[in-house]
Amino acid sequence: MLFRSISLHSFCLLLGFSLRGQVNAQDLSIPTNANWNISSPSSDTRMVREQYANAAAVALVGNIAANGSLSDTTESQALASMYTVLTLQDTLSGNSTWSHTILNNMKTWVRNIDIYSNGTAGSLRTNSNGMQWALALYYAYKAYGDSDLLTIAKDAFDTTYGDYITPSVAAAKQSGPGRNISANSSKCFDQSAGGIFWLPDVHNNTQVQIDAVGPFVVLAGLLFEETGNATYQDLGLQSLQFMEKTLWDSPNGLARGVYDAYLCGANTGQSPEVQGWYIYAVSIFANITAGSDTGTTLTSQLREAVSTAGHNTAWTQSNGVLKDTQDDVYALSDDEFDSKAILVRALSETLRRSPSESDLVQFIEAFLTVQYNTVITMGRNGASYASAPAGPPPTKFSNEGNIMALDMLNAAFAMASQDTTSPSPTSTSDPSPSSSQTSSQDRSSDSSSASHIGAIVGGVVGGILALCAVVGALFWRRRNLRKDNLISNVAPNDQAIEPFFSPALMVTEPYLSIASVPQHDSAYRTSFRGPGHRSKLARELPSPPSTVLPPSIEPPSIAQTSSTSPAIEQHHADLPALVGQLVIDMLRDVRDRDAGSAPPEYGAQ
Repeated sequence: MLFRSISLHSFCLLLGFSLRGQVNAQDLSIPTNANWNISSPSSDTRMVREQYANAAAVALVGNIAANGSLSDTTESQALASMYTVLTLQDTLSGNSTWSHTILNNMKTWVRNIDIYSNGTAGSLRTNSNGMQWALALYYAYKAYGDSDLLTIAKDAFDTTYGDYITPSVAAAKQSGPGRNISANSSKCFDQSAGGIFWLPDVHNNTQVQIDAVGPFVVLAGLLFEETGNATYQDLGLQSLQFMEKTLWDSPNGLARGVYDAYLCGANTGQSPEVQGWYIYAVSIFANITAGSDTGTTLTSQLREAVSTAGHNTAWTQSNGVLKDTQDDVYALSDDEFDSKAILVRALSETLRRSPSESDLVQFIEAFLTVQYNTVITMGRNGASYASAPAGPPPTKFSNEGNIMALDMLNAAFAMASQDTTSPSPTSTSDPSPSSSQTSSQDRSSDSSSASHIGAIVGGVVGGILALCAVVGALFWRRRNLRKDNLISNVAPNDQAIEPFFSPALMVTEPYLSIASVPQHDSAYRTSFRGPGHRSKLARELPSPPSTVLPPSIEPPSIAQTSSTSPAIEQHHADLPALVGQLVIDMLRDVRDRDAGSAPPEYGAQ
């Protein structure tokens, strides 16, 4: 390790004291006069929900380019989100469907770029990029057991610690790690302990962002659970204290996105991503410290943050559906799709880690159900999704929309019970990922022990075979009647296709270590006035044209259209989409199957 441990006992006392009495009353009641749609189709079984999630993932995976990026974007945090949601889909379903796709393509991308950069030439390196990629790598390690990924994640944590403001530096009001500023003249620098400078290579920038500190805290908690090393816990708790002092607006129950350690100012813009990273971090450590005074205090803080997340009109409609935030002078996120995804991911994590908080669980389940019901009925066109759950449905395939939708679809099936066919998804019995001793194999075994899926699949396969027999007979009769015209009349898509079709694997070279990259020393500061701080400011800087990528993979044909009407396009979807939709429709009618079968294997990648 590159850092020293602080006293956990003394810190916990300090944290408990600083937070005690500051938590406002939380409203975790499910709105009855706001038209939250928590009914149909929330009665969908877990299997139906998994099918929606898998179909969206198949469509997204088909757009992964040979270099590990997406065919239409190399934006670092979007790619990290993509790999994270695919990995979590496997973890939560007990499968390893995307193991080869993720391991091969993730390593290809990481081998050729600096994870702190934005994937484009000339972009500034940020700790936001580095920590969000480190999280994606850690989740892949937990799902598939590749220790190389754990090593990279731990190395990234150590690297970011180089920009960590230690208590001794903050107390002495020194300039801090790698900064050439006169911090001793600041009136607030002594409150900056636990903060992380956002730009590693811009030495006169004193900006601290929650999308760097938040994932740092989450990763610290996960590494503590994995390794038992108390230093990770200490650092995570110290950063949580920093967030409470500088990035938490207690009267309004809102997290702030940006804090300047020199100017003593915080941006007051609102974003679901900002709230999401705060919830994500607090939920991890509320679970880790459960049973202690610190755990009790963090749980109260968590409840308030979740309540605000579900009621805030800056990012929710009156019916509870997430919407794009207004791009005004206070806007904090320029990736609206990823901003929603982070909040949903954080709430899903909270749900699994706080099963004893019954009203919190019910509120989160209701909020996530609203998103699920909306995105599959208003934001979906086949296996393609809009970048906002309320749509309108896309007329062509959208990588951004599918990344956002996958977090909602993953959350929806993860909270559905495996033990009952109750029409209302209220179970929280899924194993908690908080135990660092649980391997991906154990999770798969645990998940399969109480699953109805084997029996359901049997019924579905039987129905499909019967349908195929009928269709086959019709084609045989047609062939006999029109022998002379057989070849000329067969359409290109008249072929048998697996309903869970999996794109071919990318062939990659053996994994190599991350190469070092030049440092960027150009100064970059922004004011709290004017355009405001965005979550990914490095992307706004001018940069040379990016290198030419290999030819992209065409999106699935279900995303293609010659019509401006999504409703019309749906009737012309290709055979995989039609069969996939048939499976989903049939599964809606399957109930009361015998338990004890494993979750479905969607097909190795």
